[in-house]
Amino acid sequence: MLAVEAVGVHKKFGSTYGVKDLNMSVEQGEVFGFIGPNGAGKSTTIRMIMQLLSPSSGELHVLGTSMRQEQPELRRRIGYLPSEIILYPNMTGREMLEFTARAHGLKVKQTEALQYAERLQWDPGIKIKAYSLGNRKKLGIILALLHQPELLILDEPTSGLDPLVQHEFFQMLGEFNRKWGMTIFFSTHVLSEVEKVCQRVAFIRDGELLRISRMEDLSAGRSHRIMLRLEMPGDQRENDLLNFIDAKVQFDGTYHWFDTGGNPLSNTLAALSRLPIADLTIRRPTIEEMFMDDYRVQHAEEERV
Repeated sequence: MLAVEAVGVHKKFGSTYGVKDLNMSVEQGEVFGFIGPNGAGKSTTIRMIMQLLSPSSGELHVLGTSMRQEQPELRRRIGYLPSEIILYPNMTGREMLEFTARAHGLKVKQTEALQYAERLQWDPGIKIKAYSLGNRKKLGIILALLHQPELLILDEPTSGLDPLVQHEFFQMLGEFNRKWGMTIFFSTHVLSEVEKVCQRVAFIRDGELLRISRMEDLSAGRSHRIMLRLEMPGDQRENDLLNFIDAKVQFDGTYHWFDTGGNPLSNTLAALSRLPIADLTIRRPTIEEMFMDDYRVQHAEEERV
């Protein structure tokens, strides 16, 4: 059984598509990254999964259940953190925990909520109306985890969290996935985050799915990114550099940089050895850089049409 399956899902708002022809599956027990820029369709997709929105067309199944009709019982098996969480302002964090626990037929002491609070450096004794964005997000994370759901859906979960808390949060996600086999559907526009926890990643832009890749395939398929500074920029040797490298070379006025693509690194370095190089850096492009390269290529192709 798949945790999430979308087949030909469209969502229209008037004449505008929020999501267009989405075909995607999430395996049970995997950590799945759903990434793209703001306005790409991530939150719209998540709201359809949560039955907060209905698809205009197509088939959507969650934990083996069709989303064609309301499925209130299904929500007991799902933990959800929206990008913007609404809480009761006059409650303390602890009161909000107790209220939510009762809705799940639990008591806070039966859960690991207070352990989560300690790990996330969150004080449950403060009234919610006095919370910072970070504390609201921490409480939202704990509420989503309170009942140890089969499927955890996180929409931009790290906004407002400081780097140390973000690190602990990602540690927790890995533990829950290993300990309980929890499926985690993780939406973000901070592409570097998916490298920390996700096993597969889907790229979405303007409501359309660009591709789905395994993280190891992305890593294995990454070329090398080379950045260099010539001793005498601006002379004929710059043209020589552009001529013998089979890659798109970019220049910012000081540094040239390019990706090796399918060319062996040794061949590229041998060619570069003919130039007077003052500074040279070689590394793998990040997932974020790869996504942005894809984005620029597709955007350029659309402008030519």
